Amino acid sequence: MDLLFLLAGAPGRVFSREQILEALWPGLIVGDDALARTVSKLRQALGDDARAPRYIETISKRGYRLLADVVPMTGPAAAEVAPVAKVSTTRWPRLGAGLAALAVVMVMVVVVAFVIPATLRNAPARHAREAAALDEHVSLIARADDAYFQFSRGDNEAAIELYQRVLGLRPDDVSALAGLANALTQRSIRWPEPAGDGPAEFTQLRDALASGHLDRPQTRQQLLRARQLAERAVALAPESAAAHKALGFVAGAQRAFEPALASYRRAVALDPDAWGAMINIGDVLEITGRKAEALPWFERAYAAMARSYGRNPAQIRPWHARLGVAIAERHRDRGQLPTAEAWYRKVLVQAPLDPDATRGLAALLRAGGDATEADRLCAELAQRLGSTQECALRRP
Repeated sequence: MDLLFLLAGAPGRVFSREQILEALWPGLIVGDDALARTVSKLRQALGDDARAPRYIETISKRGYRLLADVVPMTGPAAAEVAPVAKVSTTRWPRLGAGLAALAVVMVMVVVVAFVIPATLRNAPARHAREAAALDEHVSLIARADDAYFQFSRGDNEAAIELYQRVLGLRPDDVSALAGLANALTQRSIRWPEPAGDGPAEFTQLRDALASGHLDRPQTRQQLLRARQLAERAVALAPESAAAHKALGFVAGAQRAFEPALASYRRAVALDPDAWGAMINIGDVLEITGRKAEALPWFERAYAAMARSYGRNPAQIRPWHARLGVAIAERHRDRGQLPTAEAWYRKVLVQAPLDPDATRGLAALLRAGGDATEADRLCAELAQRLGSTQECALRRP
């Protein structure tokens, strides 16, 4: 109802995601998934269709607006139930299912206003309890997300436990559904069970697929559960970038590469800063032999991480420099040495003395004849970080 009142207050106006989040959850840190879920529920109540909207329209990369005409209520009841608004029937002569649903909601508001005033008197306390519960819920999701993005086995297991705890309280929580799907897929890819004779951990989807451990019955069953969770998240919130990213992740682990790419691209269309989906697009493109198409996606992901760093430092910090170095190495392997050097330097601006970026740059400089600068970089790295690896001996 709060979202409907907000949009009805200025029909036709586009409200940004930030404006809606601040209006509906003032002072709380709530992700886009909560908003997507709220919009989805409002559309269900109105009988609206996101693909052919009659009432609530999504404006790509901007926000949402109310399409319907809104006129103020008149008569004695208006003063009591303001700011309730009603949809004009001028544009549509017959009441459709959505308008009927809206009318029912308005009647409920009137009943609440006149019949059960005691409930309204208790509203502040109820709202306080709801806010506290929401705050705890948001905290659990944030902790789970931060744990997941560390990509260690212990952190991933902690994330699984936290997501399951949230789902025990709110079975339809989209963030938890998508997060658990991601964590189960990550477990399947990285840590094979049983370990067998191969590596105890895989860091690349390509290597995990090649090993065959993703085809084991136990792992396939786990991936099936992850897919069901991701599909449930998408069904509940089709405008959630995180839900589409999770569905793409599990599809890639199941070797369904084209559906995976479609889900990832949908995530990026919904959230231009969905850097995880961008990285995964690059990975899948490389796995399927399209390396030339992959590199620009990695570069886009690096830029998106830079834009998002202030909002999610715990998730981005461990991986930003690594991605930049990986981009530099790909340019180096193509023989694009000036571009590779520029990327190493870009990483060092954001992460001074990053060992991999320092060694990579030193190797390029030495190969280009600037041994003095290469030696200076390596000496500073050894002096300040205690590095014992002789980076100047590395070759491009």
